[in-house]
Amino acid sequence: MRALALRKPLHLPLIAFLIVFLCFLLYHYNGSLQQAHTRSVLNSPSTLQRQELVQVLKKVAMPDRTIILTMVDESWARPGSILDVFLQSFKHGDGTRRFLNHLAVIAMDPKAYEYCISLHHHCIHPNTFVHYFATKIQSTTGPDHSSFSWRRNNVLSEMIELGYNTIFTEADVLWLRSPLSHFNPIQELSISCDSSDNVQSDDFSQDGGVFFLKANGIAFEFLKYWKLVKFLFPKSPDEDSLCATITQNQDMVAAYGFRVNHIDTTYFGGFCQQNKDMLMEASTIHANCCEDLTNKVHDLRSVLDDWIQFRKNVSGSGKMIMGRPWKCLGRKFT
Repeated sequence: MRALALRKPLHLPLIAFLIVFLCFLLYHYNGSLQQAHTRSVLNSPSTLQRQELVQVLKKVAMPDRTIILTMVDESWARPGSILDVFLQSFKHGDGTRRFLNHLAVIAMDPKAYEYCISLHHHCIHPNTFVHYFATKIQSTTGPDHSSFSWRRNNVLSEMIELGYNTIFTEADVLWLRSPLSHFNPIQELSISCDSSDNVQSDDFSQDGGVFFLKANGIAFEFLKYWKLVKFLFPKSPDEDSLCATITQNQDMVAAYGFRVNHIDTTYFGGFCQQNKDMLMEASTIHANCCEDLTNKVHDLRSVLDDWIQFRKNVSGSGKMIMGRPWKCLGRKFT
Protein backbone atom coordinates (compact mmCIF):
# COMPACT_ATOMS: atom_id res chain seq x y z
CA MET A 1 0.00 0.00 0.00
CA ARG A 2 2.86 2.33 0.87
CA ALA A 3 4.49 1.63 -2.52
CA LEU A 4 1.22 2.39 -4.29
CA ALA A 5 0.83 5.60 -2.36
CA LEU A 6 4.33 6.68 -3.37
CA ARG A 7 3.82 5.88 -7.08
CA LYS A 8 0.51 7.78 -7.40
CA PRO A 9 1.99 11.28 -6.97
CA LEU A 10 4.67 10.41 -9.53
CA HIS A 11 1.99 9.91 -12.21
CA LEU A 12 0.30 13.26 -11.63
CA PRO A 13 3.03 15.39 -13.27
CA LEU A 14 3.09 13.03 -16.25
CA ILE A 15 -0.69 13.28 -16.69
CA ALA A 16 -0.55 17.06 -16.35
CA PHE A 17 2.25 17.22 -18.93
CA LEU A 18 0.27 15.11 -21.38
CA ILE A 19 -2.81 17.32 -20.97
CA VAL A 20 -0.78 20.49 -21.57
CA PHE A 21 0.97 18.91 -24.56
CA LEU A 22 -2.31 17.84 -26.14
CA CYS A 23 -3.77 21.33 -25.64
CA PHE A 24 -0.63 22.76 -27.26
CA LEU A 25 -1.03 20.47 -30.28
CA LEU A 26 -4.73 21.22 -30.64
CA TYR A 27 -4.14 24.95 -30.39
CA HIS A 28 -1.49 24.98 -33.11
CA TYR A 29 -3.39 22.50 -35.26
CA ASN A 30 -6.49 24.70 -35.19
CA GLY A 31 -4.30 27.72 -35.86
CA SER A 32 -2.78 26.01 -38.88
CA LEU A 33 -6.22 25.09 -40.16
CA GLN A 34 -7.37 28.69 -39.74
CA GLN A 35 -4.32 29.99 -41.60
CA ALA A 36 -4.83 27.44 -44.36
CA HIS A 37 -8.50 28.41 -44.62
CA THR A 38 -7.57 32.10 -44.76
CA ARG A 39 -5.01 31.46 -47.50
CA SER A 40 -7.59 29.39 -49.39
CA VAL A 41 -10.20 32.15 -49.24
CA LEU A 42 -7.77 34.89 -50.23
CA ASN A 43 -6.50 32.87 -53.17
CA SER A 44 -9.82 31.37 -54.25
CA PRO A 45 -10.96 32.09 -57.83
CA SER A 46 -14.09 33.87 -56.62
CA THR A 47 -12.08 36.31 -54.49
CA LEU A 48 -9.59 36.98 -57.26
CA GLN A 49 -12.44 37.43 -59.73
CA ARG A 50 -14.13 39.81 -57.31
CA GLN A 51 -11.05 42.00 -57.47
CA GLU A 52 -11.21 41.82 -61.26
CA LEU A 53 -14.88 42.83 -61.10
CA VAL A 54 -13.96 46.04 -59.32
CA GLN A 55 -11.31 46.76 -61.94
CA VAL A 56 -13.74 46.12 -64.82
CA LEU A 57 -16.39 48.36 -63.28
CA LYS A 58 -13.87 51.16 -62.80
CA LYS A 59 -12.89 50.89 -66.46
CA VAL A 60 -16.40 50.87 -67.91
CA ALA A 61 -18.03 53.41 -65.59
CA MET A 62 -19.15 56.73 -67.03
CA PRO A 63 -18.18 59.91 -65.11
CA ASP A 64 -21.42 59.69 -63.11
CA ARG A 65 -20.68 56.03 -62.15
CA THR A 66 -23.17 54.60 -64.63
CA ILE A 67 -22.42 51.26 -66.27
CA ILE A 68 -24.17 49.27 -69.00
CA LEU A 69 -24.63 45.63 -68.06
CA THR A 70 -25.83 42.47 -69.77
CA MET A 71 -25.69 38.73 -69.04
CA VAL A 72 -25.23 35.77 -71.41
CA ASP A 73 -24.87 32.01 -71.14
CA GLU A 74 -23.15 29.70 -73.63
CA SER A 75 -26.28 29.38 -75.80
CA TRP A 76 -26.25 33.18 -76.27
CA ALA A 77 -22.47 33.54 -76.57
CA ARG A 78 -21.01 31.42 -79.36
CA PRO A 79 -20.28 31.94 -83.08
CA GLY A 80 -23.36 33.20 -84.90
CA SER A 81 -25.19 33.88 -81.63
CA ILE A 82 -27.18 36.63 -79.94
CA LEU A 83 -24.00 38.21 -78.56
CA ASP A 84 -22.63 38.71 -82.07
CA VAL A 85 -25.66 40.67 -83.26
CA PHE A 86 -25.91 42.57 -79.97
CA LEU A 87 -22.35 43.91 -80.20
CA GLN A 88 -22.70 44.63 -83.93
CA SER A 89 -25.71 46.84 -83.24
CA PHE A 90 -23.55 49.18 -81.13
CA LYS A 91 -21.10 49.51 -84.02
CA HIS A 92 -23.83 50.34 -86.54
CA GLY A 93 -26.00 52.48 -84.29
CA ASP A 94 -26.28 56.25 -84.41
CA GLY A 95 -23.78 57.41 -81.79
CA THR A 96 -23.79 54.09 -79.93
CA ARG A 97 -20.28 52.77 -80.66
CA ARG A 98 -18.92 54.75 -77.69
CA PHE A 99 -21.13 52.75 -75.34
CA LEU A 100 -19.01 49.64 -75.95
CA ASN A 101 -16.44 51.29 -73.67
CA HIS A 102 -19.06 51.33 -70.90
CA LEU A 103 -20.53 47.86 -71.47
CA ALA A 104 -19.72 44.99 -69.10
CA VAL A 105 -20.83 41.52 -70.19
CA ILE A 106 -21.36 38.99 -67.38
CA ALA A 107 -20.71 35.46 -68.58
CA MET A 108 -22.85 32.89 -66.78
CA ASP A 109 -20.57 29.94 -67.58
CA PRO A 110 -16.94 29.35 -68.68
CA LYS A 111 -17.76 28.75 -72.35
CA ALA A 112 -19.67 32.02 -72.55
CA TYR A 113 -16.71 33.81 -70.97
CA GLU A 114 -14.20 32.30 -73.41
CA TYR A 115 -16.26 33.45 -76.38
CA CYS A 116 -17.03 36.84 -74.86
CA ILE A 117 -13.37 37.79 -74.38
CA SER A 118 -12.73 36.97 -78.04
CA LEU A 119 -15.17 39.75 -79.01
CA HIS A 120 -15.24 42.31 -76.22
CA HIS A 121 -12.77 43.93 -73.83
CA HIS A 122 -14.95 43.98 -70.71
CA CYS A 123 -16.20 40.50 -69.85
CA ILE A 124 -16.79 39.30 -66.28
CA HIS A 125 -15.89 35.73 -65.32
CA PRO A 126 -18.71 33.52 -63.91
CA ASN A 127 -16.64 32.83 -60.77
CA THR A 128 -17.32 36.42 -59.77
CA PHE A 129 -20.93 35.44 -59.10
CA VAL A 130 -20.36 31.74 -58.51
CA HIS A 131 -22.91 31.75 -55.66
CA TYR A 132 -25.59 32.69 -58.22
CA PHE A 133 -24.35 30.72 -61.23
CA ALA A 134 -23.30 27.47 -59.52
CA THR A 135 -26.38 25.66 -60.81
CA LYS A 136 -26.38 25.65 -64.59
CA ILE A 137 -29.57 26.57 -66.39
CA GLN A 138 -30.47 23.76 -68.76
CA SER A 139 -31.91 25.37 -71.88
CA THR A 140 -31.54 25.11 -75.63
CA THR A 141 -33.25 28.43 -76.32
CA GLY A 142 -31.33 30.65 -73.90
CA PRO A 143 -31.44 31.42 -70.17
CA ASP A 144 -34.56 30.19 -68.39
CA HIS A 145 -36.72 33.26 -67.83
CA SER A 146 -37.41 32.84 -64.12
CA SER A 147 -33.93 31.65 -63.13
CA PHE A 148 -32.28 34.31 -65.28
CA SER A 149 -34.49 37.02 -63.81
CA TRP A 150 -33.51 36.25 -60.25
CA ARG A 151 -29.84 35.85 -60.98
CA ARG A 152 -30.02 39.22 -62.70
CA ASN A 153 -31.75 40.80 -59.71
CA ASN A 154 -29.08 39.52 -57.34
CA VAL A 155 -26.38 40.95 -59.58
CA LEU A 156 -28.21 44.29 -59.75
CA SER A 157 -28.31 44.41 -55.94
CA GLU A 158 -24.54 43.99 -55.85
CA MET A 159 -24.02 46.72 -58.46
CA ILE A 160 -26.14 49.12 -56.42
CA GLU A 161 -24.32 48.16 -53.23
CA LEU A 162 -21.04 48.98 -54.98
CA GLY A 163 -22.47 52.37 -55.90
CA TYR A 164 -22.95 51.97 -59.67
CA ASN A 165 -26.01 53.23 -61.53
CA THR A 166 -26.90 50.45 -63.93
CA ILE A 167 -28.37 50.44 -67.41
CA PHE A 168 -29.36 46.81 -67.75
CA THR A 169 -29.93 45.54 -71.26
CA GLU A 170 -30.97 42.12 -72.42
CA ALA A 171 -28.53 40.74 -74.98
CA ASP A 172 -31.36 40.19 -77.49
CA VAL A 173 -31.68 43.94 -77.94
CA LEU A 174 -30.48 46.10 -80.84
CA TRP A 175 -29.02 49.46 -79.81
CA LEU A 176 -29.89 51.89 -82.62
CA ARG A 177 -29.61 55.23 -80.84
CA SER A 178 -28.54 56.51 -77.45
CA PRO A 179 -31.31 55.90 -74.88
CA LEU A 180 -29.76 58.16 -72.22
CA SER A 181 -32.06 61.13 -72.86
CA HIS A 182 -35.04 58.95 -71.87
CA PHE A 183 -33.61 58.02 -68.45
CA ASN A 184 -34.32 60.20 -65.43
CA PRO A 185 -31.12 60.39 -63.35
CA ILE A 186 -33.07 61.38 -60.23
CA GLN A 187 -35.74 58.68 -60.14
CA GLU A 188 -34.79 55.17 -59.05
CA LEU A 189 -36.11 53.37 -62.13
CA SER A 190 -36.63 54.32 -65.78
CA ILE A 191 -38.40 51.59 -67.72
CA SER A 192 -40.72 51.02 -70.68
CA CYS A 193 -43.61 48.65 -69.98
CA ASP A 194 -45.91 47.36 -72.70
CA SER A 195 -49.41 46.74 -71.40
CA SER A 196 -51.04 46.35 -74.80
CA ASP A 197 -53.24 43.40 -75.70
CA ASN A 198 -50.68 41.93 -78.09
CA VAL A 199 -48.31 40.99 -75.25
CA GLN A 200 -48.99 37.56 -73.81
CA SER A 201 -49.94 37.64 -70.13
CA ASP A 202 -47.26 35.11 -69.27
CA ASP A 203 -44.53 36.80 -71.30
CA PHE A 204 -41.46 37.43 -69.16
CA SER A 205 -40.35 40.33 -71.35
CA GLN A 206 -43.12 42.87 -70.86
CA ASP A 207 -40.47 45.57 -70.51
CA GLY A 208 -38.52 46.95 -73.45
CA GLY A 209 -35.44 44.91 -72.63
CA VAL A 210 -33.55 47.97 -71.31
CA PHE A 211 -33.98 49.85 -68.04
CA PHE A 212 -32.04 52.25 -65.83
CA LEU A 213 -31.62 51.62 -62.09
CA LYS A 214 -30.20 54.34 -59.87
CA ALA A 215 -27.73 53.38 -57.13
CA ASN A 216 -29.16 54.62 -53.85
CA GLY A 217 -30.59 53.26 -50.62
CA ILE A 218 -34.19 53.33 -51.84
CA ALA A 219 -33.44 51.18 -54.88
CA PHE A 220 -31.38 48.76 -52.78
CA GLU A 221 -34.13 48.33 -50.17
CA PHE A 222 -36.79 47.87 -52.85
CA LEU A 223 -34.77 45.11 -54.49
CA LYS A 224 -34.46 43.44 -51.10
CA TYR A 225 -38.25 43.61 -50.77
CA TRP A 226 -38.64 42.13 -54.25
CA LYS A 227 -36.35 39.22 -53.35
CA LEU A 228 -38.32 38.67 -50.13
CA VAL A 229 -41.61 38.52 -52.06
CA LYS A 230 -40.10 35.93 -54.40
CA PHE A 231 -38.88 33.92 -51.40
CA LEU A 232 -42.35 33.96 -49.82
CA PHE A 233 -44.16 33.29 -53.11
CA PRO A 234 -41.66 31.33 -55.25
CA LYS A 235 -44.28 30.06 -57.72
CA SER A 236 -45.60 33.47 -58.68
CA PRO A 237 -44.56 34.03 -62.34
CA ASP A 238 -45.73 37.65 -62.34
CA GLU A 239 -43.02 38.62 -59.90
CA ASP A 240 -40.32 37.65 -62.41
CA SER A 241 -41.07 40.79 -64.40
CA LEU A 242 -40.02 44.16 -63.06
CA CYS A 243 -42.91 45.77 -64.92
CA ALA A 244 -45.38 43.36 -63.31
CA THR A 245 -43.84 43.95 -59.89
CA ILE A 246 -44.19 47.72 -59.93
CA THR A 247 -47.67 47.51 -61.47
CA GLN A 248 -49.07 44.99 -58.99
CA ASN A 249 -47.37 46.44 -55.90
CA GLN A 250 -48.20 50.12 -56.15
CA ASP A 251 -48.67 50.46 -52.39
CA MET A 252 -45.19 49.10 -51.66
CA VAL A 253 -43.67 51.20 -54.44
CA ALA A 254 -45.15 54.28 -52.75
CA ALA A 255 -44.19 53.11 -49.26
CA TYR A 256 -40.53 52.74 -50.23
CA GLY A 257 -40.56 56.03 -52.12
CA PHE A 258 -39.41 54.08 -55.19
CA ARG A 259 -39.86 56.55 -58.02
CA VAL A 260 -40.56 55.17 -61.50
CA ASN A 261 -40.10 56.98 -64.79
CA HIS A 262 -42.37 55.26 -67.32
CA ILE A 263 -40.95 55.59 -70.83
CA ASP A 264 -43.13 55.43 -73.94
CA THR A 265 -42.74 52.11 -75.76
CA THR A 266 -42.20 54.11 -78.94
CA TYR A 267 -38.60 54.67 -77.84
CA PHE A 268 -37.95 51.17 -76.51
CA GLY A 269 -39.53 48.98 -79.13
CA GLY A 270 -39.85 45.26 -79.49
CA PHE A 271 -41.15 42.56 -81.75
CA CYS A 272 -44.33 42.47 -79.63
CA GLN A 273 -45.09 46.11 -80.41
CA GLN A 274 -45.15 45.55 -84.20
CA ASN A 275 -44.51 49.16 -85.18
CA LYS A 276 -43.69 49.74 -88.84
CA ASP A 277 -42.09 53.11 -88.07
CA MET A 278 -39.83 51.74 -85.36
CA LEU A 279 -36.63 52.56 -87.23
CA MET A 280 -37.63 56.23 -87.27
CA GLU A 281 -37.97 56.67 -83.51
CA ALA A 282 -36.79 53.75 -81.43
CA SER A 283 -33.55 53.86 -79.45
CA THR A 284 -33.58 50.09 -78.94
CA ILE A 285 -35.50 47.11 -80.32
CA HIS A 286 -36.05 44.00 -78.20
CA ALA A 287 -36.58 40.55 -79.71
CA ASN A 288 -39.39 39.69 -77.31
CA CYS A 289 -42.33 37.42 -78.19
CA CYS A 290 -39.78 35.02 -79.62
CA GLU A 291 -38.65 31.92 -77.75
CA ASP A 292 -36.82 29.97 -80.45
CA LEU A 293 -33.16 31.00 -80.40
CA THR A 294 -32.48 30.33 -84.08
CA ASN A 295 -35.47 32.42 -85.12
CA LYS A 296 -34.49 35.16 -82.71
CA VAL A 297 -30.97 35.47 -84.14
CA HIS A 298 -32.29 35.39 -87.71
CA ASP A 299 -34.83 38.14 -87.15
CA LEU A 300 -32.46 40.33 -85.15
CA ARG A 301 -29.96 40.15 -88.01
CA SER A 302 -32.72 40.99 -90.48
CA VAL A 303 -33.81 44.05 -88.48
CA LEU A 304 -30.19 45.15 -88.07
CA ASP A 305 -29.71 44.90 -91.85
CA ASP A 306 -32.82 47.03 -92.32
CA TRP A 307 -31.39 49.56 -89.87
CA ILE A 308 -28.06 49.72 -91.70
CA GLN A 309 -29.90 50.32 -94.96
CA PHE A 310 -32.10 52.90 -93.28
CA ARG A 311 -29.04 54.89 -92.16
CA LYS A 312 -27.69 54.85 -95.72
CA ASN A 313 -30.99 56.25 -96.99
CA VAL A 314 -31.35 58.98 -94.37
CA SER A 315 -29.79 61.55 -96.68
CA GLY A 316 -32.46 60.65 -99.24
CA SER A 317 -36.07 60.08 -98.28
CA GLY A 318 -35.23 59.50 -94.61
CA LYS A 319 -38.04 56.98 -94.33
CA MET A 320 -37.94 53.22 -94.49
CA ILE A 321 -40.23 50.52 -93.19
CA MET A 322 -38.71 47.87 -90.99
CA GLY A 323 -39.22 44.37 -92.34
CA ARG A 324 -41.33 42.14 -90.16
CA PRO A 325 -39.55 39.58 -87.92
CA TRP A 326 -41.42 36.86 -89.76
CA LYS A 327 -39.66 33.85 -88.26
CA CYS A 328 -40.53 34.96 -84.73
CA LEU A 329 -44.04 36.26 -85.33
CA GLY A 330 -45.08 34.42 -88.46
CA ARG A 331 -47.46 37.19 -89.37
CA LYS A 332 -47.50 40.72 -90.73
CA PHE A 333 -47.52 43.89 -88.71
CA THR A 334 -50.93 45.30 -87.92
